[in-house]
Amino acid sequence: MQHELEVTTKQAIFIDSSISDTIRTCIVLGNHRAAMKVKTEFKVSEKRWYWLKVFALATIRDWDALEKFSKEKRPPIGYRPFVEACIEADEKGEALKYIPKLADPRERAESYARIGMAKEAADAASQAKDGELLGRLKLTFAQNAAASSIFDTLRDRLSFQGVS
Repeated sequence: MQHELEVTTKQAIFIDSSISDTIRTCIVLGNHRAAMKVKTEFKVSEKRWYWLKVFALATIRDWDALEKFSKEKRPPIGYRPFVEACIEADEKGEALKYIPKLADPRERAESYARIGMAKEAADAASQAKDGELLGRLKLTFAQNAAASSIFDTLRDRLSFQGVS
């Protein structure tokens, strides 16, 4: 199969690569049909398929395809890899498409913090009712006095409610 891919793409980059690398390379080259054929032939799990495709699409910065892929069906790996791939590519705007879809408010809080959105991070952390997380996020934004005070206020509110 790899030999066949090298012949059709005229690129000597497939032979001796792993199944994952072969799939990733097919997607990066825009040959989604070949990627799907490898997935099917070697019984690659849905979860692995999603991870490979998410990061391959981010590698080639095909944000439209990534968004479309995220909407095909509920991703079996959740939305965190979508967020990670966008942040790693330094595409905060793209990450914002997926952060609200993260089920865990702690993950949402940490993701907002990673892209520098203090208020959104604080809101998500307060939904988690996690004082330790609020404290940690406050340190992340230590250089920003306004952001710091948001975390203090929310942490004070949590301690009044008897949650730490």
